[in-house]
Amino acid sequence: MASSEQIAREYYDKGMELIHSTNVELAIDNLNMALSIYEELDDAISYIWTMRGLAIAYGILGYDSKVLQKCLNALNYADKKGIQGAKHLFYTTICDRYMSLGDYDSAINYGKMALQDLEDHGTDFPNEPHSYMVACMNLAYSYLHIRRYPDAENYLKRAREIAKKNDMHHHDLSLSVLSANLHFHIGDEQYVYDHIDELVTFIKSSRITIQDYIQDLRLLIETFCGMKEFAKAEAVATSLESSATISNDVHMKLAAAQLYMMVYKLSGETEKYHNSCVKFAEGTIAVKEAEAAEHLLEMDTAIALSIADTPLDLL
Repeated sequence: MASSEQIAREYYDKGMELIHSTNVELAIDNLNMALSIYEELDDAISYIWTMRGLAIAYGILGYDSKVLQKCLNALNYADKKGIQGAKHLFYTTICDRYMSLGDYDSAINYGKMALQDLEDHGTDFPNEPHSYMVACMNLAYSYLHIRRYPDAENYLKRAREIAKKNDMHHHDLSLSVLSANLHFHIGDEQYVYDHIDELVTFIKSSRITIQDYIQDLRLLIETFCGMKEFAKAEAVATSLESSATISNDVHMKLAAAQLYMMVYKLSGETEKYHNSCVKFAEGTIAVKEAEAAEHLLEMDTAIALSIADTPLDLL
């Protein structure tokens, strides 16, 4: 018979797997089951990792208040348990949300807090080099968007060094797109053309979330549109749309529609922009319908299980 630790781990692993396969609501269910067991076991380390998973999942769904609630609860929990070196996980998550919302000054504040926590206490918690690299990439991304290019270059260089030293490749696209955008902004468009192959032959790593992948594609589109390479920018959106069609992923289809809107707005193609807005509206409806179907199935299953557990004389 499986132990509680094994059962919790299975729920956690399944939840994280579902996050990366974009089945986010089911991921949340699994992570909440893991969280309950870890709380009973008083396994503080696993509890914190699971809270991070939930914060990421709610972020993908765009539930910012729930993201913040999970992060603040986790930060308080870390203080209560005297755990050091874990707060960066939640500072980084908050940083990500501010980046998504376009508040880059706030993103930088939390990005710096994440990196400082890693530098001060990183060895006190089971952290990986990946966390340091992501903190640096977030700062590079945010500094790019407030036009502080020397700072962006500094953090991008640090991220590249960490990736190289630890032979990590799952963020190769992010690093390539950040580099291209930086060189474009400092007037070196030739760099982008010289590295065009690594930019247009992108493949999503299984280790990054769809949210991070979309962020990379948005920055790539910003770069191409800034260079007036609108056909290349459109091809980025088309690639994501093709992937969404193959996987029949309504959330990815909606993200592709947003990328098309971005391209056509920047290119000034009014009719295509309006058509992409209609497509986005249709995609939004499809997502709502898919979510409603999932909720109905969950309700029917819960009721059926409740009836099965009810004594016959009470039915």
